[in-house]
Amino acid sequence: MVSQRPFFFAFVVASVGASALGCDTKVLVPDGDGAGPTGGGGVGLFPNVGGNQNTGGEGGLGQVVDPPCPDKPEPITAYECDPYDQFNGQCQPDEACYIYVQYPEEPCGQEIYGALCYPAGFGSQGDPCAGAQDCGAGLACVVTGTGTQCVVLCPLQGDDNCPSGYVCEPIDVEGFGGCL
Repeated sequence: MVSQRPFFFAFVVASVGASALGCDTKVLVPDGDGAGPTGGGGVGLFPNVGGNQNTGGEGGLGQVVDPPCPDKPEPITAYECDPYDQFNGQCQPDEACYIYVQYPEEPCGQEIYGALCYPAGFGSQGDPCAGAQDCGAGLACVVTGTGTQCVVLCPLQGDDNCPSGYVCEPIDVEGFGGCL
């Protein structure tokens, strides 16, 4: 479930769930084509929003209502590399370790959180991006209140190592933060 917060993230982009309509931080997938690493159902540049909507009467803008998920399964994790330790030999010398989230096709399905090696990009903190491959090692492409941009990954606990003037905020990939 994507939490509702005032804005953030673009390495994994818009959510398939109805909760994606809020101002969340979305991470863009490495290839930026809307499919996760295993095919469809991933997050892309344009949200594929589903779920129940209550239109609120004639001519209303509507209100998103998440369906109840009494037995929602825990997310699956698939990390083939460590996004916080980019140069540990898990990826090839010209690659970087990028995080991703793959949303389920059904409302109460399992998300898949992971990281995989892709050719490294060159973007740095605050640079515009269209997908993970536009950002350098240790960064993620995030949809923010000021556009889609590269942000430094940061741990949510302890010293965040964010550049001066930035704060570590949670992003779509569970357990990871981005310097915003």
